Amino acid sequence: MKVLGLMNRNPVKVDQSTSLKDAIPLMSEVKSACINVVSKKQPVGILTDRDVACLFADFLNGSCDIDRPISEVMTHDPVCVTQESSFKDALMLSKSRKIRNLPVINDEGELVGLVTQSSLIEAYATLVERQDELEGVVEELQMLSLEDPLLRIGNRRAMEVDLTHTQADAIRHDRTYAVALIDVDFFKNYNDFYGHQKGDEVLIQIAKMIKKTVRTSDRVFRYGGEEILILMPESDQDKAYRCAERVRVAIEKLSLVHEKSPLKQVTVSAGIASEAKGEWDTLVGRADKALYMSKHEGRNRTSEG
Repeated sequence: MKVLGLMNRNPVKVDQSTSLKDAIPLMSEVKSACINVVSKKQPVGILTDRDVACLFADFLNGSCDIDRPISEVMTHDPVCVTQESSFKDALMLSKSRKIRNLPVINDEGELVGLVTQSSLIEAYATLVERQDELEGVVEELQMLSLEDPLLRIGNRRAMEVDLTHTQADAIRHDRTYAVALIDVDFFKNYNDFYGHQKGDEVLIQIAKMIKKTVRTSDRVFRYGGEEILILMPESDQDKAYRCAERVRVAIEKLSLVHEKSPLKQVTVSAGIASEAKGEWDTLVGRADKALYMSKHEGRNRTSEG
C-alpha cells in the first residue's frame, strides 16, 4: 500500500508571503488541521492547528501581529514523503518523529498531497482487520514495529527508514547529517562473567543514558547486539564528535562495575561520520570503521570516520 492511495490530493496551501490574517481562515473554511506553505510549488513550511492555538494565545496577550507573513511563524523544511513511499514507512516516520501531517511530494519535489497520521493509522487498522485473509500479513505487521522490545529505542527497520528520509532531506536542503555508532567495550566478557540477564540490564541502562544525553532532534536505534546508532540531523563532524563524547563520558560516569574489563567498569567506544549527499549506508560504514579504530587504539574513546 502506497502513500499515493491514502493522501489528500488537494491540501490547503499558500505562498510563503501570505499573511497570517489571510492564511488562517482557510484552515477553518475547509476544516484542515494544517496549512502547507510552498515556494515554486515546493513545500518550504507547514503551519498546524497547534501552531494556530499558540498564536491565538499570543493574540489574546496582545503580542501577535496577524498581518505578518506566514513564513515568520511556520515550521520550516517540513518532513516530507514521496507519493511512492509505502504507508509503512510513512507511519514509521510519523510515529518516530511525532508528526501528524506529512506533505507528499513528487519526483520534482513539488507538493502533490498530504497524508495524515490518522489516515495512516486507519490503513494499519484495516490491515489488522483483514489479517485472517491476507497471506503473510502477520509478518508484515511485525515489520511495522518501530521499537526494540528490550532497549525501548528504535529497531533496525526503523533506523533504515529514518536514515533514508534523513538522507533525502539533507540532499534536498543541502545540509549535512551525521551518525555515531556506540559499542560496549568488552561486552562478551561481561556476559560470560555476569550472565546474559545482567548484560541486558546494562544495555538498558546505557540506552536510557544515551536517550537522556542526546538532543531531542536526535534519534537512537539498536544497530545490532550491543551496538547503538545515534542519528543526528543537521549536524556536521564537529557536532557529532561532541555528541558522541558527551554520551561516552555520561556512560563512564555511571560507574557500572565490570571486573573483566581492564578499566574495571563499563565503558563504550564510538565512531562518528557526517555526510551531505552520499548514501547513508556508506556513512554508517565510515562510522563503523571509526568505531573499529577506537577499539584498536584502546577503547573508551571516540574516533572520526
